[in-house]
Amino acid sequence: MEFFVCPCPATGNVILDGNDQGTNKDSAGNLQTKQCNEGLHTISLRLPDGKKCSPPQVKIEVKDTDPISPMVVAFQCV
Repeated sequence: MEFFVCPCPATGNVILDGNDQGTNKDSAGNLQTKQCNEGLHTISLRLPDGKKCSPPQVKIEVKDTDPISPMVVAFQCV
C-alpha cells in the first residue's frame, strides 16, 4: 500500500483515478493521508462552489511511501 496527501489552501475532495477518496483535510484543517496501490495514478482535487485547482490534475507514480512519509501532491486554488 502507498500513501499520499494533497495540500491546498482550500478543502476539497481528492479524486484518485476517477474515484472520490473523501476530503483532503479533516474538520480541524489537518491533511488526511490517502492510500493507493503502487503505480501510476491520476489525482485531482475537486473544490466546492465551482472553484478550480492548478494544476487541474496530476499524473504521478506513487511508490516507496509510508503513512509517516506520504508523497505530496500539491494543488493551488485559482
